[in-house]
Amino acid sequence: MRLLHQDFRFAFEFEENTTNLLVVECPDVFCKMVKELSADDQTEEVHFVLSEDEAPIKKKDHMCCIVNPLAISLNERKLLGKLMEVLKREICSSELLLESNHVVTALDNYASQLMENTDWELTYNHKIDISGLLKFLGVQFCDEQNCLIEKIVDYMRVANELLGVKCFVFVHLLSYLTEYEMEKLFEYAHYHKIYILLLESRQPEMIKKFTKVVIIDKDACEIQVNMQ
Repeated sequence: MRLLHQDFRFAFEFEENTTNLLVVECPDVFCKMVKELSADDQTEEVHFVLSEDEAPIKKKDHMCCIVNPLAISLNERKLLGKLMEVLKREICSSELLLESNHVVTALDNYASQLMENTDWELTYNHKIDISGLLKFLGVQFCDEQNCLIEKIVDYMRVANELLGVKCFVFVHLLSYLTEYEMEKLFEYAHYHKIYILLLESRQPEMIKKFTKVVIIDKDACEIQVNMQ
């Protein structure tokens, strides 16, 4: 998998056991890149191109840009929607289907009796299905991690397993995690064949920890750093 930008020469080759860093010191370029990485594939002004085996692929299906790691949640709409699909398939292909039908029937009977015991003309949803049952139960991920690194790892794992996201771009992540936590994050990513690109606005002290470093300086000039 490769990520490049049409206005620059750099290309990040996402391979196993690689650590990638893009430092953009020019504020205008930094802002534009964050917007482009966060935008969907339909936006005309996106100059980043993600490809695999020389063929362009949709960023929204394979890459996730996290601008604020404090705000990530396992229960965001996209992840919960996919979770409901997985659980529904599991129910429909197991003995849980019969149990679910019993629950739906019991709820329907309960609602009917409730209608009969009131003087008002009321109605209710007669078409409760498995999706409605799961929504009624409030099924969602447990999202109560003790620390930020756990929150990030859990999010990466779920997004990778449910949505097939293989590449995560983090903006200013080095402002949130220690060097030790970053090493643990890279260890997890390498083990699970997940790719990480850090986007920073200044060169970090731990720059030697990266295998690929590209710097866009304050004059928007590109510098390919030799990490050998």
